[in-house]
Amino acid sequence: AAAWGYFCFCGAGALTIARLPGGERRGWGDESAGVGAVQALALALGFLFVSLYGGVLGDLEALLFGNLLGISDGQVLTLAILAPVLLLALALLARPLLFASVDPGAAAARGLPVRRLGAAFLLLLGLTVAAASQITGPLLVFALLVMPAATAQSITARPVLSLALSVAIAVLVVWLGAGAAYFSEYPPGFYVTVFAFAAWALARLARGGAARVRAGRDGGLAELAPEGVIA
Repeated sequence: AAAWGYFCFCGAGALTIARLPGGERRGWGDESAGVGAVQALALALGFLFVSLYGGVLGDLEALLFGNLLGISDGQVLTLAILAPVLLLALALLARPLLFASVDPGAAAARGLPVRRLGAAFLLLLGLTVAAASQITGPLLVFALLVMPAATAQSITARPVLSLALSVAIAVLVVWLGAGAAYFSEYPPGFYVTVFAFAAWALARLARGGAARVRAGRDGGLAELAPEGVIA
């Protein structure tokens, strides 16, 4: 019952964010403020529900940070059922969703329901977070959602390749974190976050180095061009 309630609240939060006033005309500041307001309300409700709970509350640290080394059969079954359904739904929405994300104005002019596509994506994201955070915890799931994707975007701008890289990086840092935690006294969530941040930092450094090399090379070519070496 608690798991179903968790799914319902995550889905409701996603739809609430999607229905914030302004739609595609919202700026980044307005959008961030709306998401922050919904998140603050959800945190307040969480505190209320914890205070109203009359039973014995388990390990609060495991509730927040998850337990990667103690996954139950029920959690595995839930993921096995939800993952194919969510992936299939995302595959069906992929092309119009990409168009609406890159150029929402042109997508709306072509007749695509931009607002509904955004709401559908956020609903899929909310259900994915609800399923994953029961294992990783709600705090670690944000690190796994944000940092692998940011790392992949630093490596390539191609949507399909970036998506595949983000999944590969997320799987890699989870395996590395779980392996490091097995031989250490520190929790796996710490190692997973550190490895994910290290991958992002290395990708950003490599991107910056490549940009400086290209700038230096273009500058050298520009100096040679007036002398007739390069037309």
